Amino acid sequence: MNAATKVALYVKVKGTQDPRNPSKKGDDELVADVTVNVTSLSAAKSYREYGVVSYGEKVIRSVGTLPYFDYCLIDGKKYVVQERQAVGIRSSIRVKEG
Repeated sequence: MNAATKVALYVKVKGTQDPRNPSKKGDDELVADVTVNVTSLSAAKSYREYGVVSYGEKVIRSVGTLPYFDYCLIDGKKYVVQERQAVGIRSSIRVKEG
């Protein structure tokens, strides 16, 4: 496995419930910066593996377990988690641009 892509993992943080300043929102929290294997998922493979034709998806694979995250930044683009799989110590996460 060629792990050569740096990915920033983020968790969404809820905004404050301060009635005096309702426009103030919390910043999303950086969970980790990891180096993982990132592969583009073609529409044909997406249909074959998951039964849905989908574009703009990638698969993140790592040898160690990854912390929980809501979205990640890959090459400056935001990707949202669609599906997670963990077998032993290996993690495989399908993400979609969004």
